[in-house]
Amino acid sequence: MDIDFTTLKEGEYIGYYKGGMYLWRENECKVKVNILEVANIELLSSKAEYTREFLDTLYQRVIDKQSLQIDAISGSTLDSKACLKAVENALIKAMQ
Repeated sequence: MDIDFTTLKEGEYIGYYKGGMYLWRENECKVKVNILEVANIELLSSKAEYTREFLDTLYQRVIDKQSLQIDAISGSTLDSKACLKAVENALIKAMQ
């Protein structure tokens, strides 16, 4: 789904991704939206072991670009996509 960041409603939203076929990348995040922009993203739970650097870099790219159309973390494409899917699922709620 294409997320229109200009239509996001202020609040905190939980996004969940079941992790794909083998459920290895299951994760849940909380996204905070302040007046039409994503202000913060926090990982709440995950079956995978993500480093703080990986998460900070990935989530900061979303915040800086205000888009999910960002470059994946080199060497961690599938992990990046899984985390972004949880963010997308949270933002779908923020558009409603």
